[in-house]
Amino acid sequence: MDFKVDHWGKFSGKDVWLYTAKTASGMEFSFTNFGATLVSIKAPVDNEMLNIAYGFTDINGYLAANFYPGATVGRYANRIENGSFTINGKTFPLSKNEGENTLHGGVIGLSHRIWNQEEVGERDGVGIVKLSLLSPDGEDGFPGNLAITATFQITDDNQLGITYVANTDQETHVNMTSHGYFNLSGFKSNVLDHMLWIDAPHYLPVNSKLIPTGELRNVSGTPFDFTVKRAVGADIDLANDFYDYCFALQHANINKPAAMLVNPKNRLSLTLYTNQPGIQLYTPINPPNILSSSINLPNHGNWAVCLEPQGFPNSPNTPNFPSTLIKPNEAYEHISIFQFEFV
Repeated sequence: MDFKVDHWGKFSGKDVWLYTAKTASGMEFSFTNFGATLVSIKAPVDNEMLNIAYGFTDINGYLAANFYPGATVGRYANRIENGSFTINGKTFPLSKNEGENTLHGGVIGLSHRIWNQEEVGERDGVGIVKLSLLSPDGEDGFPGNLAITATFQITDDNQLGITYVANTDQETHVNMTSHGYFNLSGFKSNVLDHMLWIDAPHYLPVNSKLIPTGELRNVSGTPFDFTVKRAVGADIDLANDFYDYCFALQHANINKPAAMLVNPKNRLSLTLYTNQPGIQLYTPINPPNILSSSINLPNHGNWAVCLEPQGFPNSPNTPNFPSTLIKPNEAYEHISIFQFEFV
């Protein structure tokens, strides 16, 4: 395991750092403390280093991007309807940044903040980047001072572990995720041929504002059935040419795989394990608002697959969904593992 730290500039007078871990097999994982962001994943394929995670070569790209590439998003990943929720009879209005909705934590969020370094380097053969952030009471309307840590761990067998821990001094809702954009061809082609499996017998239908209706609908006979591995593009035309839906996992258990993505051409695969109840599948088709100088996107088709482990969207306003409420002395803990290998 090789590990290095580079100065990546400044933001609001604070240092921005780039952390890179290189595994024994030659994969490289890079992160920055700006937004606790996954910057790149480079895999050696046919004597070429393919970057399979969309990102930028400097902080300016992240400042301009409106699609959260690789970022840690929260306090509440995904959408909260009408930008509010109620706890113990008190309604908390939140900042709205998608029409009437609060998306990925609101106007401020966690993705454009400088996180503090807690531990960086190699320990016992594992590359570690541990970052922390305090989200103050009332930020984006959320109650409670929220102390957060994000820990990225990289192993020589090409596992990327992501752990989020949060503690509050008031009852509040927390739902965090890592918003990686993956393309196992290195963005040389679209992802329609990528083979996808999700251990989810149900998905969450949404209304016109992309808010779940509250129903858990069986995937059988629908374009959302990935319980048997099949191409991302197999029935994508029946889902308006892109997916942006939450899937309800059968097992919220890091000991069992939750999803698998395979590029059938080079056999590179990603297997996801998580303790979260859902995975948001997002397959963007429109080009991003700002392009990376280091990545050329395919000319047509869906250019990435996002597999975002998380609680269900709008859970604070949907009583039958798994609760995202945490209380003082009751930690929130999100654990996800991304395993990369050739199959």
